[in-house]
Amino acid sequence: MLKTLIAAAFLLAALPGLAHAHAAMVKSTPGARASLSQMPPQIELCFNEAVELKFSSIQITDSKNTPLKLDALTLGGTPKCLAAKLPAAGPGVYTVQFRVLSLDGHVVKSSYQFTVKPEQTPK
Repeated sequence: MLKTLIAAAFLLAALPGLAHAHAAMVKSTPGARASLSQMPPQIELCFNEAVELKFSSIQITDSKNTPLKLDALTLGGTPKCLAAKLPAAGPGVYTVQFRVLSLDGHVVKSSYQFTVKPEQTPK
């Protein structure tokens, strides 16, 4: 009985660490709520742990929910980052939706927006 209680105590002590083991985005380019003068040449999302490239995806849609055609998704500067080249696109609000598979086997989905401002003409 004592061994069972000790084992249960160790299991409960380990659970809080397991709950935080999923990949969390720590950096994005373009960033959430960024206001840019033009579409950047690529998107890069970085996480707090390595992610599985072949089970991950990034989609960017414009304000009419039309998806942009991204180049193939690749690893960025490290195995913790995903990157894809972006096509030229005009001004507007863009939504980034991503899905990644953590190395611990958990799927993480989220989204954020950024804006490309209209070109300012000198007066």
